[in-house]
Amino acid sequence: MTASVTEFCYGTISAVTPGTAIVPRASARADAEATLDVARQSGTVCRYLTVSAASTPKDATAIAAIRSYSRSAPVPHTAIRVYRVQLVPLHIGPVAVIGELQNRLAAGKAAQVGPVVQEYWEPTGIWYLQEVLAPCLTVLEETPAATERDIYKLRWVQYNQVASVLGSCESGVQAG
Repeated sequence: MTASVTEFCYGTISAVTPGTAIVPRASARADAEATLDVARQSGTVCRYLTVSAASTPKDATAIAAIRSYSRSAPVPHTAIRVYRVQLVPLHIGPVAVIGELQNRLAAGKAAQVGPVVQEYWEPTGIWYLQEVLAPCLTVLEETPAATERDIYKLRWVQYNQVASVLGSCESGVQAG
């Protein structure tokens, strides 16, 4: 991957002014994120030192919906905002792997996370929802978010592929 500035999309539930630089912020990290950082490739920056974006408004909307999901304090889909941004990409990884990794850790299956971590850093499957990690990003302008219907369809496709790709990784068969 070349280290040139490229346009991507950033989804959030916050209003952001064009020209704003989004940088990593200190926050509580999930076990899955800490596990990914420990097992990252040599020379790869830690995820906690990055911000993430997506390649399309639909993907940025989906990632914002997933990250803002809460049973106790639901966030309406209309609260999601998407911005075109410029960034220098460092890594592109499948979002679903993070959820699967968190599920395995929560279920006490820490011994079974190796293939999942490897799939994040060196994807072998075809993933429909990927995050783009960067050291920072600059907001260019707001763009319309994807519809709720498009997002749920995308998340359903992604959900069905997690078991397929990660199951074949664990058995030593390459997916794709």
